[in-house]
Amino acid sequence: MQSSQHGGPRESTLDKLAHNDAAERFRSWTGPIRPTEAPATERRGDAPELPAVHLARDRLMEQLDAAVSHPVTLLCAPTGWGKTVLVASWIAAGRAPGRAAYVRFEANCGAGAWRQLTNALTAAGIAVDPATYAWSNAHHYERAVVVLDDLHHVANHTVLRRLERLITRLGDRISFLILARTEPPLSLYRWRVRGQLNELRTDHLALTQDEVTGLADGYGVRLAQHFRYALWHVTEGWPAAVAVILSAMVGRHEPERLVTDIILGEAGLNEEVGLSEYVRREILQHLDPEIREVMLRTSILETVCPGLVEALTGGRGGARLLAQMSRANSLASFYGGSHSWYRYRRLLRAMLRAELRTTLSFAEERALHRAAAGWYAANGLPSDALTHAIAGGDWVSTERLFLQYWPELAGSGPRALTTRDGPQPPHDIAERPMLAFALALSCRDTGDMVGMSAFIRLGERGLGEAPGTLQAELLAAMRLAEAAATEDPDRAHETAVRLLERTEDAAGEHVFADSADAARAVAHLTFAGAAVAGGRLDEADAELERGADLARKSGFNLLTVQANRLRAVAHLSRGRLSAAAACARRVLDGCRDAGIAESRNISYARLVLATVCRERGQLDEARFHIEESVNANAVPDPNGWVSGSIALALLLFDRGDHAGVLEALEPLMDTGAGVMPRYADVTVRALHADLCLLDGRMDQAHTVIAEALRHWPGSDEPLLALGRLHLAEGRPAATAQVAERILDEGPGSLVTAVSATVQLAQALRQLGDLAGASEQIDQALRMAGPEGIRRPFDGHAGWIAEVLASPPVLTPPRQRDPEPADPEPLAAAPVSPAASPVASPVASPVASPAASSAAQDGLAAWSAPAGEPMPDPLTEKEAQVLLYLRSMLSVAEIAAVLSVSTNTVKTHVRHVYRKLGVSRRRDAVRRARELSLI
Repeated sequence: MQSSQHGGPRESTLDKLAHNDAAERFRSWTGPIRPTEAPATERRGDAPELPAVHLARDRLMEQLDAAVSHPVTLLCAPTGWGKTVLVASWIAAGRAPGRAAYVRFEANCGAGAWRQLTNALTAAGIAVDPATYAWSNAHHYERAVVVLDDLHHVANHTVLRRLERLITRLGDRISFLILARTEPPLSLYRWRVRGQLNELRTDHLALTQDEVTGLADGYGVRLAQHFRYALWHVTEGWPAAVAVILSAMVGRHEPERLVTDIILGEAGLNEEVGLSEYVRREILQHLDPEIREVMLRTSILETVCPGLVEALTGGRGGARLLAQMSRANSLASFYGGSHSWYRYRRLLRAMLRAELRTTLSFAEERALHRAAAGWYAANGLPSDALTHAIAGGDWVSTERLFLQYWPELAGSGPRALTTRDGPQPPHDIAERPMLAFALALSCRDTGDMVGMSAFIRLGERGLGEAPGTLQAELLAAMRLAEAAATEDPDRAHETAVRLLERTEDAAGEHVFADSADAARAVAHLTFAGAAVAGGRLDEADAELERGADLARKSGFNLLTVQANRLRAVAHLSRGRLSAAAACARRVLDGCRDAGIAESRNISYARLVLATVCRERGQLDEARFHIEESVNANAVPDPNGWVSGSIALALLLFDRGDHAGVLEALEPLMDTGAGVMPRYADVTVRALHADLCLLDGRMDQAHTVIAEALRHWPGSDEPLLALGRLHLAEGRPAATAQVAERILDEGPGSLVTAVSATVQLAQALRQLGDLAGASEQIDQALRMAGPEGIRRPFDGHAGWIAEVLASPPVLTPPRQRDPEPADPEPLAAAPVSPAASPVASPVASPVASPAASSAAQDGLAAWSAPAGEPMPDPLTEKEAQVLLYLRSMLSVAEIAAVLSVSTNTVKTHVRHVYRKLGVSRRRDAVRRARELSLI
């Protein structure tokens, strides 16, 4: 639009010819466009109205605040991921710097897209010179934001080239927010290389669990925590799906049933709620027919790869199609592995399956499953091959797969697959025990333990009263698989003994040569799992070594994954964080190579990584791994899932969310002692005692700790909680006694040893023994350093800095006040830590002026110790900074303790490094000890 001589708006012929290169060159000769009032019907400068119920997502708004410093911000996600609502709420909140222009491009807009953009700029009062693309009416240092919504509708190459020039010319003054369902055909790679592009995709736009709670409150829907967790799990944070489900809950009785039915994949309910119609109209209807066909046919798979696409569609170009779906519109996300696996989002996959049933006949769907089973079997992936052979009703292949791969299938642990409708077993199932055992494993992988037991009994009857040695071995393996699935370590140990005996009897009758080694590997790995659960770590290490070696010799990949999972847990129990994290990542890599995305092994590996991150003070990373561990289960049950609930409760405790801790532990705290496994029981009770301590309920805390110690007399975590309780009661001598007993008995976990040492130092400090406290802190730092353990030191930086700053040789210890010993039995056992120590600030003894003077003299004397004088002695401040370098305090924390700026501390650190002739913090501490500086 341009102004006519009479001041009225008129449509320029050049606007109609914007797609023509000659017109574009001629257009550069015209004068600048002046801001004019566009007609009301053409006005595009205002952001769209917000929906009646929406959520102000502060974390994303903060990201947009930071993103406007980049010339281009790309919000790329499929429909329903809240791109427009986010930007509209950000503008409505007044967070846009300066003027804001908004344009939403229409479908098939063609060359008219440029006119839409110029009208939006005009409406926002932004005048752009078409000759130079300069912002002609901008004030000095003024900035603006231009929102280009639905840019995927723009396909005119001339308009896109002009837009690139506009962004390149004005990117330093105007920030362009591009909202699109697919990546627009712009030179995004150039802006990425230059660091000028900021991107927000589905992973960023997905709702968090807290945001799901906030949106539910907006709809007036009240859900218990585990149902909110389940809703987040099944939707994977898809904002539109969450909103549709919550809106359907309004006014309903028992809204929780709606979540349960959607998780179970009730297609009719999805139609009633509106999910199916939304997916059909907003996603599937706009897809390319070829991509739509591929998605429908491969929706029967948990993960899909190019080879499976070609096997199920009979075409070529599977890699191209999957990459196109992933890069273009995030309908499939890349999972990795040797076969280049992809994943569909859980709810989208359920909708695709429902659509498939209305498109293909039952026979055609069975044919797809049989084709998938053939591909999996040909590529050495027996678990998925068995699943799809059963779904396809190919009973002969099912029996053959079970007989060939039974050690791996029975010993690799349960999968976490969704239940699905399949053909009925054949009428002669009672006479085919191998088929019954295969169906039992299928029931285990879908969580149907009753069905598993029934098929095992059916297969046992089919074997007769006197089964052969090989058949008895197979039956023992199935009993072991049942015990492992129920997580009963005592029963699993018994069945492993029986399997080992049957394997030795049938050693010469195996059809496949590697079956004997694989069966022995299963037995020894089961022994190791039972030993880890019972805290017998030395025994577990020996069994793990034998089991892992046999699994490697047998060549069964999933048994190697199982061995790495048990190794990760064993290393974590000993506090070897780096080794535990390495084994857990090998579990994830092994499952990824096999295309397994939902498995109990993945869940436990993620929990190990979450615990490692928590011990190292990386709470955000820990939360990520906990959420990923939940995503590794097809049907979420976080409160019934003990390990996940405890991990979440510990993380919330570290974050100070005590109400969240109580909500997470509510189903577990009422259970009697000994009902849960040892680790879970002692952790829950120690955490419960810490919560009572924080609430000032000392008597109840003592009761909880006493009950834990009576039932688990060799557990460390209740003892550490007892030490924290004594500190809060003003009984440091009793705390010192508890900590010394733990250390004297030799705790199996390095983290427990560090926690007990810090607790002992805290008690000694309160008793006035600063020399002893300094020695213990130094010992704790030495133990924690190699593994990066930080959690036992959290909340104690103040008094630790005070202890480290006091020269030990100049602080005479005070006599400890005698206190009665605690009546509870004191013993130690290898148990993972439960909760961080509760800080109990106690006033430190006030040093006399003479002592202060002596301390300063002693500090100065450290700069030139006897024995090996330094050519350039440390100054007093440098020596003081050197004392803090041996701690785990960061530079910022050291600056806060010394009440100086961070730059000052950095300067002192550089001087210390130079004088000691080192370049790293660890080397400086080592060199200082050699010179007796610390």
